[in-house]
Amino acid sequence: MADKLQRIFEYRALLGRANKRPPELTPDERGRLERLRAQLPLPVPTLDDRDPYTSLSEPIAVEFARPGGRFTVGVLRNVSAGGFAIDAGDPPPLGQALMIHVHDRPNGLAYAFPGRVVSRVVRGKLGFSVEFEGAPTQTRIATGLSGVWPSAEPVPGTGRKQRDSA
Repeated sequence: MADKLQRIFEYRALLGRANKRPPELTPDERGRLERLRAQLPLPVPTLDDRDPYTSLSEPIAVEFARPGGRFTVGVLRNVSAGGFAIDAGDPPPLGQALMIHVHDRPNGLAYAFPGRVVSRVVRGKLGFSVEFEGAPTQTRIATGLSGVWPSAEPVPGTGRKQRDSA
């Protein structure tokens, strides 16, 4: 999954730079863009796509920001270089602009993909497909957190314990 996300991010970032006037790609970057274009499926997937190249073996939770700062949670089911298919209980309306946030926790990365809703499923398994618009962003997030609280150290002269703030 992480490899697919990283390759889609790289493709979309290079494509955004290639579409600028004048194009901002080096010859090596142009070659990488063409290789990614040949390797990645381009059409926006649907929620019920069974294509092994777009469907995820392990779906991943995503958040999408709606106008007004409201966040909704969904499940990313299918991915391509053109967009995502997301399982969501409250699919946004057609044409709605969204920012899709995906966290790749094992690799310590968070992605944000801007897009627009191009199809909806409103019966059975609810969801929607979003077509990418604009350049995505990638942010490094904290890793290595064990989930264990730090040990408490006694505060000299008080008999109380104080938690580390690290």
